[in-house]
Amino acid sequence: APGELRVALEAGFSPDHISVNGVPKDEAHLRRSVEAGVRITIDGPEEVPVLERLVRTTGRPAQVRLRLKPVVSEFVRKSDFAAEGLVPSDLAAIAYKGGLSTEEAVEAGRRILRCEGLELTGFHQHHGRHHASTQWWVAQMRAFAREIGRVCGALGGFRPREIDIGGGFAIPRDPHNAATDYAAPFALAALHAASLTLHHVARPARYPLLSRALGLFESRPGGRRAPSVEAYAEACTRTLREELPRHGIDPEGLELQLEPGRAIHGNAGVHLTTVRSVKRMRSPVPWTVVAVDTTEFWLAGGRFEHHLHEFRVASRMGAPPVEVADVVGRSCYGDRILPAVRVPRLEPGDLLALLDTGAYQEVSCSNFNAMPRPASVLVTGGRAALVRAAETEEDVFRRDRVPDHLRRSEPAPTG
Repeated sequence: APGELRVALEAGFSPDHISVNGVPKDEAHLRRSVEAGVRITIDGPEEVPVLERLVRTTGRPAQVRLRLKPVVSEFVRKSDFAAEGLVPSDLAAIAYKGGLSTEEAVEAGRRILRCEGLELTGFHQHHGRHHASTQWWVAQMRAFAREIGRVCGALGGFRPREIDIGGGFAIPRDPHNAATDYAAPFALAALHAASLTLHHVARPARYPLLSRALGLFESRPGGRRAPSVEAYAEACTRTLREELPRHGIDPEGLELQLEPGRAIHGNAGVHLTTVRSVKRMRSPVPWTVVAVDTTEFWLAGGRFEHHLHEFRVASRMGAPPVEVADVVGRSCYGDRILPAVRVPRLEPGDLLALLDTGAYQEVSCSNFNAMPRPASVLVTGGRAALVRAAETEEDVFRRDRVPDHLRRSEPAPTG
């Protein structure tokens, strides 16, 4: 994105180590990328004629690569991207927005090779975090090697200098899609049927029996662990070394690039929040609600990916869990941040730490309900430094403007 390019350049990164990816890119963004001398990953056919024009008008050459969309036909296990139901990963990856079809990539490659000022350096792919297993990456690399060979053959034996395998490597505790229970719709349907039946035939027993059934819907964060970084690296590099030669691509001297943002930054984030209210209902069904001073709207990136975060009660470390509670946020939504989790006996003032919130909660939080966003603190060893100040209400409303026709008029004089 344009803002990310600005951050990278102002932080002092070499343009040789910056790649502008994503779709769509407007002409202003492409112009800035050409002028900065960064690499550009072409992710839409309409980008090629714009780049042809820009290298002529700016007099600056541009290094580009093509984002391919290899079909990962070998991996048909469910995708973690699809919380709505069980969707095969290969189909979910096809539906994902990124990448050019084979025909689009070949046509774009031919135009680039003919254009003075545009240099085709290689290929890119990014399917994202569909599955945590190394088998998913083995299948991706096989498909990527096959697609590279197909496109290079159509381009007359073109040999890439670099390939980028994208990202989506899971972090160790891996909260991605952990909030989704694919059996829940069936269990809830059974609960609903039982509720209707009891309402008609055994109304006095309905709530006591439903209370027992509600215990089946407890959430359990931290139930799985992802493979290590070393395991992912071995799966990817071994598969590429084996598969690229089979499709006519010599891997000798080929630069391998990857995008491990989630894997590096995901578990670096810890989100602290304070308990403000505890409500314990005992009848007609037992239900405890713990309200905290954060909100799901400050954890939006994780909500989009259906995260269920491990957490610690920082103010009661070591205290055993004694009850099940909904940990809810401060917005006017239901805001169930941790639904039905086991906790110690909490009281107002207790401090909760949500783990693994580095990808990508802080950068996606919003001002819903006109809530000023919280501060961010960088902790390095024994040092702590404020790196993003907490917002004020004045910050929240700073961009707002009241049109003249909606301003309150002065009352007309009387008498």
